[in-house]
Amino acid sequence: MLATLLSAPGCDKSASATPPADAIAPAGAPALDIAARPQLLFQVFGDRAALRVLPLAAVVNGALKPIGLTSRGWHVLDSLYFQPGSTYPVYHDDVDVGVITVTRGMWLPGQAPLYPLNGCSAPRPMGAATIAFRTARSEPYLELMASSAPLAKHAPSAIKLLTEAEVAVLGRAVGHEAGKAAGIEPAELDSLDFHARLIVTGASADPTLLVSFIDPNSGDLGPGTGHTTHLFALAQKSAAGWVPAYRHTVTGDARTVEFRRIIDHADINGDGVDELVLESWRYGAGNEIVALAWRGGAWHETMRASQSWCLDPPKKAK
Repeated sequence: MLATLLSAPGCDKSASATPPADAIAPAGAPALDIAARPQLLFQVFGDRAALRVLPLAAVVNGALKPIGLTSRGWHVLDSLYFQPGSTYPVYHDDVDVGVITVTRGMWLPGQAPLYPLNGCSAPRPMGAATIAFRTARSEPYLELMASSAPLAKHAPSAIKLLTEAEVAVLGRAVGHEAGKAAGIEPAELDSLDFHARLIVTGASADPTLLVSFIDPNSGDLGPGTGHTTHLFALAQKSAAGWVPAYRHTVTGDARTVEFRRIIDHADINGDGVDELVLESWRYGAGNEIVALAWRGGAWHETMRASQSWCLDPPKKAK
């Protein structure tokens, strides 16, 4: 869903042109004490010539929380965290892979914003940055996570992972079983794009299995009509085999189905078990960030926050 991040759609024309100065965005999120300079988690994405840094969430008492700020507060965040020369460690698959250096923030005196949004009076701030990797990487497009404070470091995993072919066979079997529990037949799932991978999360001695069946037309620019199905599941190995520890299975009108994908995972609170950061979206609707944490032998949703690039509040109906 890289197009979701790159398209930067303008705001709905019905949005209020002048949001109240004391409006908290996203709506309902507790106000964040930005003056205390809390730890923030960022999404780092784009090609190397135009790398962007977007605030994802705050880390409060070891948990990911939505960033609730007034319009003025977002400007303060930009001035504190996106000062040119600021450096932040960057992570991928819970490994410190390098450092980003901020080159400019969203707003500079006398200059246009880093990126414009037509019809939006309060865009979410974003920074521009360069990156230095610890080891050479060749991919042209990057999607990583960064933190304003270093995350816990773990020794390299000694777990011997299955081959890609073995993971695919296992993933289909686990996905089919999860689908049957929701009344979705294997043939329907197999008509969708399939992805499976093993992730070392620390939830158990064995890795976490991620399984996804998704409509290839599930992007923002998809038709949004007709019937579709989506399955996103996480499984952990037990004495009885691989058992689903989290399931998101939806089927029905494409306009109502919520799709999900993983952005990355990292040990945010230092307890030895990673938190998983997901992106969720629907046709014609804004994206959301969803955080999952390991609790009581299963993965649970612990945070959900709007990730709209425009923070204008909806216009009240007349």
